[in-house]
Amino acid sequence: MFATVGIAKANVGTVTNEKGEFELVIPTEHLNKMLTISHIGYNTVNLKLDSLSAYDYVEIELTEKAEFLEEVIVASKKLRGKTKEYGNKKKHNSFIWIQKGDRGSEIVMLIEPKTEIFLNSVSLNILNELEREFLLLLNIYTVNKSTNLPEAQVLRNQKVIRSTLKKGWLEVDLSDENMVLTEPFYIGFQWVEIEEPLPLIGCKSSTSLKSLIRYKALGKWEEFVEWDIKVMGTSYEAP
Repeated sequence: MFATVGIAKANVGTVTNEKGEFELVIPTEHLNKMLTISHIGYNTVNLKLDSLSAYDYVEIELTEKAEFLEEVIVASKKLRGKTKEYGNKKKHNSFIWIQKGDRGSEIVMLIEPKTEIFLNSVSLNILNELEREFLLLLNIYTVNKSTNLPEAQVLRNQKVIRSTLKKGWLEVDLSDENMVLTEPFYIGFQWVEIEEPLPLIGCKSSTSLKSLIRYKALGKWEEFVEWDIKVMGTSYEAP
């Protein structure tokens, strides 16, 4: 469920439902391209669209990705932890939503830690006046050093967020992921279900190169307002 399906950078994409089903209308000018299906923890599949056009229904199977344990260094010294906040630490009064958004649309914000941090949680400022349940996927990406855009997925397990929060910080606990990050990374929130009326997202009024949006799954990233996204992390040092 909730796999990302689409044509990379073509603004043709969606997210599968809870049964793993999807329906996608492909413009004729893209029929010579590849259909990409990706999911955290599974190997990405790329299929030629012209090979699928003869079928009304296609079943695609993803294979589980092998995980290799990283080397762990155990030190005898006690380490002192200090919790830090990154991103937009204060909520703002302005709210906005992706007016052209669809299933799989996504917002991201660049986080640049100054030291090695253990990731505790991430939060998004939400306004949901009708308190309707909504679904989001949390994504964490490395940064492409050439383009400064999101690149590889960092999470090992899919994080599905279900909430009816009316207003305030929607917090996602990441302490069980045991993630230690040293390089800049992107925090992203991807919409699984789009219904009217839409929950709104807190933002700064100024634009920023650190905040991006894409209106379709696997679509092109565009610069946008600076989202109200914050990250809590702990850095450790010897006393």
